[in-house]
Amino acid sequence: MKVLVIEDEPDMAALLAATLEPAGYELRLERSGDEVEEILAEYDPQVAIVDVMLFGSQADGYEVVRRIRATEGHESTLVVVLTALVGSEYERRALEAGADIYMGKPFSPLELLNRIRQAEILTD
Repeated sequence: MKVLVIEDEPDMAALLAATLEPAGYELRLERSGDEVEEILAEYDPQVAIVDVMLFGSQADGYEVVRRIRATEGHESTLVVVLTALVGSEYERRALEAGADIYMGKPFSPLELLNRIRQAEILTD
């Protein structure tokens, strides 16, 4: 299964890779969501993990999620928002943008993996 990770923090991207790749997921790591439509067309992921605060990117994570949802063929892509912005307002904004799963940082890599697997089972 292909996973697109949009995360500007190298250590966090490395943690996600160390969590998901050994579990059999194929990853594409991007530091910005500015070209997300082109990336979706080229890579065609089933899962997207998006950080909200993307420094150096013109689009924040909420906008990236909206753009994923608006891209033909990706309306049902599993979208996980993983962010240091924790609280009900941030969660509401992520879900309204179209996220399926909202997780605050710090997070449990095992919980992330389990939530992705659980969503896979529900959509099969």
